[in-house]
Amino acid sequence: MSAVLTNGKGFYHPLVYALESHRLGLKFLPPSINEPGPAFVPRGRAIRVPLTRMKGLTSHITDAILDARKRGPFTSFADFFQRVAPSGEELEAMIRCGAFDEFKDTRTRQFWQAQHLLKTFGRSTESNQGWLISPPGLEQLPGIPLNEPSRRQCLEWETDLFGFSVSGHPLELFADVAWETYCPVIRLGEFVGQTITTCGLIVEQRTHHQITGEPMKFLSLADWTGIVETELFAQTYKSYGLATVRYPVLEIEARVEPFDNRRGFSLRVIRASKPRTHPHDT
Repeated sequence: MSAVLTNGKGFYHPLVYALESHRLGLKFLPPSINEPGPAFVPRGRAIRVPLTRMKGLTSHITDAILDARKRGPFTSFADFFQRVAPSGEELEAMIRCGAFDEFKDTRTRQFWQAQHLLKTFGRSTESNQGWLISPPGLEQLPGIPLNEPSRRQCLEWETDLFGFSVSGHPLELFADVAWETYCPVIRLGEFVGQTITTCGLIVEQRTHHQITGEPMKFLSLADWTGIVETELFAQTYKSYGLATVRYPVLEIEARVEPFDNRRGFSLRVIRASKPRTHPHDT
């Protein structure tokens, strides 16, 4: 799977590969500044996500990181800063994805270390969003109560930066959905020819035109057990197409239709809507 992720060339969205990896029992390790890439690296039953795949890194900084790493490992946050000289925005993004966690400082402390270094060397960052008000000096940090980002916040940052949550299953971000009340993807094959109600995260979608010229849509939906292909033909798409862009997780009522060769099936959507949630989340 590491090779597939490295050489995928964008054929599928990274989220698809991530979901398949989780289905196979593989987990992901957050990026490490000392294993920056560009390849995904296997580590037992886990895969190290390369830092150089992070959105927002310029080619200049990517090359600088790789060149500096060839000359030896980074020994501290300050060592990295001095050898690579990233911008404030790039440095904050690397902190958000956990690239410096191996140096054992909290993410919040890393952020203020970055501000101290940027200020010292005559640069600053404008973001300062999601962090505490800057203390007067780095030496005062140990005595200041610092709030760490929540697990959900970290998963959201990872999704923004890599296209999928690295340190947890992508569906953790949709824990409010009442997944257990739907027919799971893994059991859909038991209901060929029948109408079921299932639910899934939209991981791929594309529009197409029927022979009549009317638009239709294909969706790939994922739940905790797998991924299934669905079809919204013209009339259904006209009625429920808006729901496919409004809700990242979609509830569908659909007929399970076998392939011509009987070696698989797809879902012919009848209705699409917002998913059910647990009572305490409504």
